[in-house]
Formats: sequence, structure tokens, C-alpha cells
Amino acid sequence: MSELRRRKVVKSLVAYVGISWLILQIVSVLGSIITMSPLVGPGTFLLLACGLPVVLYWSWHFDFSFGGISRTPSLDEKTNPKLTPLGWLRWTGLMAVVLVSGFLSVHYFDLIKQEQQVKQASLPKVSLADSIAVLPFTDKSPAQNQSYLALGLAEEITSLLGRSDDFKVSASRSSQILAEKGLGPAEIGQRLQVATVLTGSVSAIGERLNVRVELLASDTGQTLWTENFSRELKDVFAIESEIGRAVVNLLQDKYIAAGSFDTLSNTSNTDAYVMYLKGREQYRKQTTESMKEARHLFEQAVALDPEYAKAYVGLADTLILLAEGDSRFGIIKTDIAATLATQYIDKALARQPDMAEAYAAKGYISFMLNDFDSAILDFDNAIMLNPNLAIAYMWKFLALNSLHRFNESIIVQEKSVELDPLFLTNTYNWGIRLTTLGRLDEAKIIFKQLEINFPKSTFSHEGLANIYFSQGDYVGAIREAQKAKKLSPDNQDLVFKILGPLIQLGLIDIIKEQTSDPFYDATILIFEHKYQQLFEKMDFEVAANPDDYWISFEAGWYQAMFGDKHKALILLTDKSNIIDDVDKFFMPHCSPAIEIAWAQQELGDYVQALTLINQCTHLMEEQLGSSVTYFELYYLSARIYALKGQTDKAIQALQTAIDNGWREWWTKYDPLLKGLAEEPEFQTLVQFIDNDLARQRIEAAALFAK
Repeated sequence: MSELRRRKVVKSLVAYVGISWLILQIVSVLGSIITMSPLVGPGTFLLLACGLPVVLYWSWHFDFSFGGISRTPSLDEKTNPKLTPLGWLRWTGLMAVVLVSGFLSVHYFDLIKQEQQVKQASLPKVSLADSIAVLPFTDKSPAQNQSYLALGLAEEITSLLGRSDDFKVSASRSSQILAEKGLGPAEIGQRLQVATVLTGSVSAIGERLNVRVELLASDTGQTLWTENFSRELKDVFAIESEIGRAVVNLLQDKYIAAGSFDTLSNTSNTDAYVMYLKGREQYRKQTTESMKEARHLFEQAVALDPEYAKAYVGLADTLILLAEGDSRFGIIKTDIAATLATQYIDKALARQPDMAEAYAAKGYISFMLNDFDSAILDFDNAIMLNPNLAIAYMWKFLALNSLHRFNESIIVQEKSVELDPLFLTNTYNWGIRLTTLGRLDEAKIIFKQLEINFPKSTFSHEGLANIYFSQGDYVGAIREAQKAKKLSPDNQDLVFKILGPLIQLGLIDIIKEQTSDPFYDATILIFEHKYQQLFEKMDFEVAANPDDYWISFEAGWYQAMFGDKHKALILLTDKSNIIDDVDKFFMPHCSPAIEIAWAQQELGDYVQALTLINQCTHLMEEQLGSSVTYFELYYLSARIYALKGQTDKAIQALQTAIDNGWREWWTKYDPLLKGLAEEPEFQTLVQFIDNDLARQRIEAAALFAK
């Protein structure tokens, strides 16, 4: 050791190691900035490692300093300052060290090269991959308090990859649900039917962000690509772009240059980005409380960076879901929410005109305001900019449905489910759509899978209740509605799912036990045969609401079935001009247009009656032509044929309606079918309905006796 110190070998060793570390750091940084051969890093390391024994050998004989290189004297040279040459023996030793080190270096470099060639051999298969799911990143922070960053980063990369053409990118929501269930990456990829999955981890220490990503094949679980990033937090958007670009280049066998695949969620304010990600974390929870908190966080993000387009979209999206209406949280008046959301979307598009999420939100605002054509145009813009934006497909499905463009809506809904198969609302809507198409076995499978995936959700039982109701199985519908009610006792919508079948069965005593809502008073009076009280009640309602056609319609309908026919005709027709066509021809009943047509026909206004009948016929045929199988459509067909005097066709259509689940108790009282009353076939069909309702009435009563 004293000789090593005298010859300053340790000093030379430390200097060499320091220089080598610096060189390796430079190579690492350059590798994350420019495209380099995967052999550069290992080759540099082996070259430096090979040089270490040579440096040690030379430093034993020579002193390296800023003043130059000088020969280190041997111990026996202290009394003789004359330096002798190294001699052949020492030169031989040097050559031996160089050869051995070089041999080992070349040997290991060859092994690494062979390993890289094996990986490269698998790339032709990988390059054909056309689908991917980005899994939620793992929070690797010491305090485990950066889940918002881990989930947010995965969500942003999903959005970025979704912009690539001919590339299926599964929605981050479905990936997150499966990850929370404990499935491995390969299992998740197989479940989502994608060829590859991208997983990773993230941690931020101070302003330093560390991200590690790994691309895996879903069928084998084989690692196809991995990379580490260590940057300032402000460079997170550059990391997102690099990851997205590398994945697309690899899987689609193309080259996307740096800077041409940038994220649209950029902000120069790190705090604004953190607020946005925390807002998204709250948004994903989809509760009233979390949506309020999400709104607050998005507002903070906008305040920190007024140019942050993605934060404006998040704020608008939150306001939309806080509005009144079906499948929304009902905290803000619809018109107010729409006005505020529109202002924020306009600001977002002014700053980022190519943001698909902004157009999707803009389309939903139009949908909220019943401007369905404008909504579809915006959804199409969103899909053009991001062909994998699942929410745009789902919202477009709703708009197409509202326009009765059923065939188109089915295609769009299938695409939405393909991209986001575990989105609760999306899957539920698809099950409902399959129900209306008569594909009941498929719908049942979907709703039962929903119960497995979301055991605390009522949607599975609501969907099954709808199926049973559509089949005329009111007992089954009540059973499922009761299960849903146990899961959500305060949900008043579920009360109707119980009361609806009870009304069909005429179980008035049970209805009275279940609700005191005056909405059901008229129905109760009918089943109790208290018609005079019913008519007095409706006369009062009509007088109190002279400009409300719907009250006049209800009063007229009761009169038509159980009271004064002439009074019914006046009530049904007198104010019918104050409602627009959308409400007048409401499908699948085409009501109240078809009842108005009957009244006008009875009053002798045959031309106007025929106009309404023809319009209802057109709408009915359009829906039946789109494979929709509402039993109401077949019953509508029976009413139309009856009004036209085509008895045989009317009875045949009624038989089809009953075969498909029609069990309405009031069928035998329907004034539109009075022309069939004396027909034996009609009487047989009515008797079948009565007998089936009587049977179910006993079974249903037993459910409430337990």
C-alpha cells in the first residue's frame, strides 16, 4: 500500500474513475435526446472498463500530472537518479494486460450484441402491433402521495397516443379499473384485446421527476422496450412526447421526428399542471362532492396559468356534469352550466384549436341544449382529431339516438365500448341498446358482468329489470329493482322501477305502502273504479293549468277510456297545436300524435287524422327497419291498422306485440282498438293478457309479504 501511495496509483485511479463516470453521464443524456444505437452505452462502458487495468499498469510506472507524464523511479533508483527504460519484460506485461482486457471487453461486447440481435429479431412481430393500453403508472414516491401524478401521466400519454391514425388505444378508465382489481399487465392487455401494454412508475422529489416506462407484449408478457427519464418536473410534457413518439415509432414501424408529436396539454407553470392533475383525480371519482372539488382545482389551474387550454376543458367538462339532467349531478341549472362551459371551451379552442377533448365537450353542451345536429358535428371533429376518444363516441351515440338515427348509433356505440369496455355508463348504455335490439341474451351477459365488475353499482340490476319488463316479466323486474334499491336506498329513480311493474299488476295496496307521491293518485283511483273522483280531480287540474296540454291530454285519455267520449275528443285536440313535433311524435308510442289522430278521426277531420297517422307509420317503419324491437312499436302498428280499419293486420300486430312482451293492463280499454272488440281473436289475446297478469300478481304480492 505504501508503494501504491508512493507511485500515486490511487490518485490516477480516482481521476480515471471520475472521468469515466462523466463520460457515461454524457452518453446517457445524449441517449435520451437523440436516437442512438442501443450498443453505444454498453460499448462505452466496456471500453472504459478495458482501459482500467491499462491505466493501473501505466500509473505504476509513470506519474500523470498537469505538468506532463514522468517516469516514476523504482526503490533501487533512489540512490541512482538515472532512469532506466521499462525493458522488454515490462513491455511484455503491458501487452499482456492490453490483450487480456481487450479480449474480455470484445467477448462481453459480443454477448451484448447477440442479445440485442435476439431482441431485434422479435421487432418485425412487434412492428405489426396496432393496439395498446396505457396502464396507471405506479407511485414510487417515498410518501406514496403522488397517485395524481402517476394516474395523470398515464392518462395524458393515452390521450397523446390516441391521436395516431390506425392505432387502437384503449381508454385509461378501463385500464385503471382492471389494474385496481389486481390483474397483471399481460392479463389486462388480453382483457382489453390489445396487442401491447405500456406500464411504468413515477416519482417526483422536489423539482426532479423520475419516470420509468416499459412496453410489454400482451400475449407473452415479453418486454419489448424500456426507458428511464430523469428530468425537471417542468419538462414532463417533453417526456410525454418522447414516450408517445417512441411507442408509435416502434409499434407502427414508422419514424416520427422529434417535435412533431407534442402533447396539447402544455403549460409553463408547474403548479398549474399539478392542480390540473389533482383536478382530474377528483373528476375520475364521479361523485357530487368530488366534482365540486375538481371544479375548484381546475379553477386554480386556470388562475395560475390563464393560457392553460387543457385546464379550461377540464373546467367546462366538470360544469357539464354538474348540470341538471339524466346521468348528471343536477347541482347547476342546465342553461347556466351550458353558458359557463361554452365560455371556457371557447377559451380553450382559441389557445389550442386542435384539442379533441374541447370539441367533445362543445358537442355535449349542444346535446344538453337539444341541438343534436350541431352536437354531432362537434363530436365528428373530436373523433377526427383523436380517433380513440371513447367519450366522444358515447356522446355521439346519445345524439344520434335522439335523432332516431338508430343504425348509425349502434355502430358508434360499438366503437365506444371497444375503446372503453369497462366504463360503467358506457357498458350500461350498450346493454340497454342490445335490449332494444332484442339481443336479450347478450344484454343479460353484459349486465351480469357489470355486477361482477361493479358490485356496488345499481346499473346491473336496473339493466336486468329493464330486460324483464320488456319481456312482460313484471315479477322478475320487481326482483331486480328491489336488489338495486338495497344498494342505493335513497335513489328515488329506483322507486319507479318498482312501482312501474306494480302498476301494471294493479297491486294498489302495495303501491300505497311504497309511496305517497300524488303522481300515482289517478292510477289508484282507476284501479279502485272511482271514476267520478278521477274526473273531478282532472277537471280541477285542467282548470288550474289552462296552457298545459299534457294535463289536458291526460284528462282526455281517462275520459276516452272510462268516461265521456265527446269530452275526451275536445281535451285531446283543443290545445294540441301548442306542442312541437318532437314532443307530439314521441317514439316508440308516437304519442300523443296517434291519440290525437283518433280524436280527429272521430270528429270527422279525416285529412288531418290521416296526416298524423302517416307520420306515425313512417316513424314506426323507420325504427323497425333499424332492427329496434320495442314491443311498443308492434302495439303502435296494431293501433294504426285499427284506425285504418285493417282488422286482420291489427290483430296480427297485436299478437306480435304480446309475443314480444306487451302486457299493458289497459289494452282492453284502448279506444283506438274499439273496432276490434267484437273479434274473437282480439278477445282471446285480451284474455291471455288478463290471465298472465293475474298469475304474476300473486307471485309479486308474495315478494312483499316476506
